[in-house]
Amino acid sequence: MALYLVPPALPPDRKTTLVERIKEMPRPDGMLQCSRCGGRDTMTIRSGDMVVDGRIKPGKVIEQGICPHCYKRGVIVDLIPPKPKIVKEPKPRRPKLKEAK
Repeated sequence: MALYLVPPALPPDRKTTLVERIKEMPRPDGMLQCSRCGGRDTMTIRSGDMVVDGRIKPGKVIEQGICPHCYKRGVIVDLIPPKPKIVKEPKPRRPKLKEAK
């Protein structure tokens, strides 16, 4: 009788294998790719666009650099990584002076 610590996993379904295969495809340096679905296109959402003199005047940017495929499913995946914050050293604290008697 064999002892099984973990039950055998089900084989991955077709959709999961396809997404994993797309994620593993080679891509040029700097190309953005969604970590969830593997999509390589981006979308920008703006609010308040207006037509002025026959041209579109852009409004306020609500979301920028998100995956449109995941957005259609109701998930917002940001493709552009946030800028790293510069950590400053704290200023040295001055000890409180005791009052002279």
